[in-house]
Amino acid sequence: MLKVFDELIISDNIDEVNISPETFSNFLIVFFCEKGALQFSVGSKRYVAEAGTLVVSTPHNIIGLYMRTPDLQGKIICADTSLFDDSVLKIFHLDPNWLKKMIYLSQNPLYHTSEFHRKLFLAYFNLLEIYLEDSDKYYRKDSIKLLAQSVIVEIMHQLDNGNLVEESSNKTSADISQKDRLFRRFITMLLQDACTDREVKAYADRLLITPKHLSYICKEQSGRTASEWITETVVRNIKYYLLQTDLTIKEIAFKMDFPDVSFFCKYTKKHLGKSPIEYRKNSAESTDEG
Repeated sequence: MLKVFDELIISDNIDEVNISPETFSNFLIVFFCEKGALQFSVGSKRYVAEAGTLVVSTPHNIIGLYMRTPDLQGKIICADTSLFDDSVLKIFHLDPNWLKKMIYLSQNPLYHTSEFHRKLFLAYFNLLEIYLEDSDKYYRKDSIKLLAQSVIVEIMHQLDNGNLVEESSNKTSADISQKDRLFRRFITMLLQDACTDREVKAYADRLLITPKHLSYICKEQSGRTASEWITETVVRNIKYYLLQTDLTIKEIAFKMDFPDVSFFCKYTKKHLGKSPIEYRKNSAESTDEG
């Protein structure tokens, strides 16, 4: 049962969902394993999802499917980041542990759920299925969008209940400073955008502050400069396009708004230690050997 509506895809059969890297680069993917097992990778790490576990892959992650048992069963929800409007981002930003949770999810895509949250996830899935079966889907558009948003909010809330993310100081939403808010908005830009801007000034201009002030805020809030955050995001996206798509080097350079292929190759060589062609070839050979 595959159902698609605008920026949302759900199915109770993972084989029906064509997890094409190019198509899903901007999607948040949630998969609940009900039976069997699935071995997969996110980035360079491999994981095994078994019955009762939830897989959450944040946008722009490098996903690789390796092996699955014949009896694999589960439900999958794929939501484009365009579903998460300002109202949802405001909810996240009022949470003092929001950034830690986003980083945790990007690095830890697999965790066990409580019985309550299993039932809750399945209830949301069933509701989405009912709404998507309605012939007048556009009338239901707002309800469908809110349900998809609620799934993500519940997952973030579960990270609190499971004590999976170390609590920061006892901050309340009223205690979050202007510097906190600016830093969170900056990180949100990196998460939402394809990160085609590689200069601190581009983000500082959107935040209506100076590049120097943005770098100061990032260093104070995270111990890393704005430039370091940008570079990490750009390199992650380069890895994604090289490893998970069939785009040519020229097409990737164009997609990421590099001035020319030569500049793109120099940038990749500097940060990955290899040219784009070498990096793609060596990674493919490593996968074949594994």
